[in-house]
Amino acid sequence: MGFFTNKVNPDEIKPGDHIYIWRTLFAYAHHGIYVGENKVIHFNSDQAKATSASGSNLTPQRSNSPDCEFSQPISGHSCGSGSCLCTYYCGFHQPESGVTLSCLNCFLKKESLYLYEYGVSRWMLWSKLRGGTCTTAPSDPPQDVINRAINLLRQPKGSGNYNLLSNNCEDFALHCKTGRMIPSGQVMAIFGVSKILAYLPSTIFNRIR
Repeated sequence: MGFFTNKVNPDEIKPGDHIYIWRTLFAYAHHGIYVGENKVIHFNSDQAKATSASGSNLTPQRSNSPDCEFSQPISGHSCGSGSCLCTYYCGFHQPESGVTLSCLNCFLKKESLYLYEYGVSRWMLWSKLRGGTCTTAPSDPPQDVINRAINLLRQPKGSGNYNLLSNNCEDFALHCKTGRMIPSGQVMAIFGVSKILAYLPSTIFNRIR
């Protein structure tokens, strides 16, 4: 991991990693949890597309990207594992949830891949040029992270209603990684308080639920 960039190659990430890509000329980042087997669980702002204007459920749409790695579920497959995602297709989400399963290719959309850092020093958090790339909070074990992400994927309401300021894709990934509600670094940077948070005791986030 470099000082100025968290850019990594896809073959460097591991299950349970918090990954992100920059969108719209580095204006903002989209975050997700890599759960292995080239699959990512992330929280989309396109949640509104999961229901019609009348409120009735719509069938989630499979990805039609030529780069998609699993546009169809594996029929007849059952591995008996509680964390198995083999029977899900790329683009799957519950009818009223923005928590979505995608293949890594569809998540990246040909953009570069970046790895979110955990357990960094306050000095490192302060020195980062952009917010939403790291946190002083430690990460939980990878399997706990994956289980949280899969559990939210399977919940009818997922991670709740998407809100750019208080419940966004970074908030989702941070919760999966730590089990806590940690303020989004991107949002804090917009309001100019990310540097202040760098000096707060890390234990303060233990009380934020």
